Formats: sequence, structure tokens, C-alpha cells
Amino acid sequence: MRLKYLLLGFGLIFYINGFSQISSAALFSEATEYSDSDFVFVFCTDDANGGSLVAEDSIGFGGYNFEWFKYNELTNDFTDTLTGFSIINNSTRSVISNLANGGYKVVLTKPDTIQEYVAWVYNNTNISIEIQFHQENDCDYLALITDPYYHTSMYFNTPLNYFNVITGDSYTLQNKLDLYEWTSSPEMDSFRSFNGPFTSVAEDPTDNNSELPTENTIFSVTITDRFGCQAEDDIEYFAIETDADFSWTSIDNKTEDVSTGSSENEISGSAPLKVSFVNESLNGANYIWFFGDTLRNNDIDTIFTSDFLEEPEHTYYYTVADSGRTYVLRLFSESEYGCKDSIFFNIKVEPSLIEFPNVFTPYSTFGENDKFILLDYQSIRSFKITIFNRVGQVVHEFVGDISDWEGWDGKVRNSNREAPAGNYFFVVEILGWDNVTYDNNNQGKQPSTQSSDAEAEQDPNTNTGGAQFGVVRLF
Repeated sequence: MRLKYLLLGFGLIFYINGFSQISSAALFSEATEYSDSDFVFVFCTDDANGGSLVAEDSIGFGGYNFEWFKYNELTNDFTDTLTGFSIINNSTRSVISNLANGGYKVVLTKPDTIQEYVAWVYNNTNISIEIQFHQENDCDYLALITDPYYHTSMYFNTPLNYFNVITGDSYTLQNKLDLYEWTSSPEMDSFRSFNGPFTSVAEDPTDNNSELPTENTIFSVTITDRFGCQAEDDIEYFAIETDADFSWTSIDNKTEDVSTGSSENEISGSAPLKVSFVNESLNGANYIWFFGDTLRNNDIDTIFTSDFLEEPEHTYYYTVADSGRTYVLRLFSESEYGCKDSIFFNIKVEPSLIEFPNVFTPYSTFGENDKFILLDYQSIRSFKITIFNRVGQVVHEFVGDISDWEGWDGKVRNSNREAPAGNYFFVVEILGWDNVTYDNNNQGKQPSTQSSDAEAEQDPNTNTGGAQFGVVRLF
């Protein structure tokens, strides 16, 4: 602390104007450019008269008279006398409030000592931010920008000018924005929270992780300046993007079991494969379904099958021998703003298959294997079977939908007369949806045989698999 004194008559008057004894509850303070002992105090407030200062007796003896003055730019001096301050702690401390921007000096006097201290007040009511949508926003691009457009590295002037009373030099208090914090509600994984006045949600339409929100979203930003003062703003984004999605239900043509799933689960089944779809696209206004199969002419695609309904139903018939056929369904969804999205989905129709047993025991007491009926089948278009005894007489026949055939129970021509044990011959005329034929002339697909008469005789209660068309043993 520097001391000055003045000899008046027979006494000395000491002037104390060294390191500042003015403090404040301000969030931020820094020394002025002209002196390390004079400080600028910054208040984060909405009140233009929100500043306050505290002056203290640097010696701590008390007994001082306090006077407060405000800086006057016209006179370049602290000439405006202030009132309305308080003096506390036995005249060692004074508090003054309701201060506007500007410079303030306090003078502490008693007969032998004068203390003078200077401080400047800035009420930071000017920090504000406003979010705006970027003018180029569309179905592939969403960006936000703030006004004012200050980067974190850019300084800008505040309304506070302070002065060196001795030289008259003027200085402008500088500010800058140190931090931008962007958030969204609900949260978005693709939201890029850049520390700057610009941020984006989606920039590259080829980036699958960069998508527009499909629900209304509140975007917010909080800025913090170098003084620690903050301002915030938010803006509501009304979703224009659509997200194509659906659920499905299929019915097994053999068991009539119902299966359900979403667009994440593939469908596989026997032809005719009947599937019902429910459109669950978000923000969709127009839809079109391409089912992936076609009307066919000599195995060449000719006409695409499609639908525009919200809940269409479609049946898949055609398969390919041995491997089946996988159709790629595609749903297109378009929002009322013209934004589009699509989703692909695989539907596999299994190849045709037919499997007969080679033995059955209709009159056993076990209640098992008591009918000559298919072990398995899939994707069968037409079905006819005729069963003969050894002398060529017809004992059973059926023609129609394969799912309607209940098998042969060992009765002759659906009568109450039981056919005797022995070998019976059957003739089939079967056509799969993949145009594969199954008959006794070994045309078309012939699954490998597994049994013979000798094998059947070893265990009359064993229902061995296989697909040998021609002979079945009745025990």
C-alpha cells in the first residue's frame, strides 16, 4: 500500500490510495487497463441498476466519514455526489447499492487520514441469444443458428466505457462468448452439439446415423460469456420427416396358426402364404406398398403388384424348386411436406415338399400312427391320391385341397369295413406351387426314399419318414 501525506499547519494528513479496498458480490471482476488497483465488477443481472459495492477501511481503525461519488464523463472526474449508502461496523465499512453502469469513488476521511478508492460497475443486461432455423433446412438437412452470431473466439464491445481520470484515456470493456451448450428434448443420437453459434442435426442424407427427428422436438442453447453470465433460448421444431415402418400377421395354410411380427422379423412360410400388413409409419401422409412378387409370364416379371392401403393383405404363391423364393417387399412413406422414407423386408416362400409314411397301424390300441396321412408338406398347389389293394381295387381316394385331406383310416371306401393287413399301393398326382410334379412315374421332384417292405416288418409301430410313393404297409 502506498501512502502520501500533506503537512498542514502543525499536522500531517495521510492519503491512502493503494490497492483497492472496494469489493463486491459481483460474479466477475478484473483490473482496469490503466491501473492494477482499480477494478471493474461485472454483475449478471436483468436490472440496469443492479450493481453494489462495499468499501472498507484498509487500516481497520474506524471512525471514518464515507462519501461516494459517480464519474462524470463531461468533467472527466468523480463529481456527482451520491446518497443512499450505509455505514456499518463502527464506521469501518460502507455499502452502496442500486448502481448503474459507470465509475464510482469512495472517500474515507477523518482528521488525520484520507482514503480514496475507485471501482467501475457493469450490469450485464445485454447478454441474450435467439435460436433461428437455417434457411436451407429441408428433408435432408436441419441446422440451427443463433443471433447474435458470435463465435467463442470473438471479442465484442460492451456498453461500458471507463476512463483514466489523470490522462483522460477511454477504454471499452470487452466480452466474448466462452461456451455454447446445445440440447434437444427428446434427446437425439444424431444431434451435433458444437461449441459455437451453429449446430446441425442432419447434414448428409447418406449417413444412416444422421436423420431428421420424426417427432416434434425442442432445441435449446445456453451460452456462457467470459464473465460467467448466461442466457438461453429454445425453439420448437415441428417434424416433417417420415419413418417408414409396419407390422405383419401371417396365417399358416396348414395349421392355421397365426404369427405376428414387426419389420425387424422376416417371414417364412408355405405357399399360399397369406400376409396382412399394418402401416405404422410416423408422419406418413401417402403410402405405397410394392409386394415384391409379380404376375408372371414364362417366368419373366411383367406387372408389379402394389397397394396404397393402410392395411393391405397379400398372398404369395410362387416358389422355386429346391430353394424356394425370397420376395423383397418395400414400403414407401411420404409426409405431407414431401419427405420420403422406405423400408425393405424379406418374405420367403418355401419350395414344395411332400412326405408320406410307409407304415400305419389303424387298429392298434396305442392310439398312435392310426392313419395313413402326410408326415409333412408345404407349398402344394393341387393334390390327388388313390390307394389300391393287391388286386387293384380302390380302397380310398381323395382329390382337393391338401389341407382338407384327413388321411386314410384303414376303412374300405369310407365304410365300416376294415381293410386287412398287408401292402397297399397308392398313386398320387401332386403339383407344387413351384410347378414341381410328384407322381408315380418319377417325374419332377422325388425326395429320397427311406423305407422298404423289409424295413417295415422289423417294427410295425415305427412311423418311419420318407417320401416313397407307391407302397404303404398296413399292420
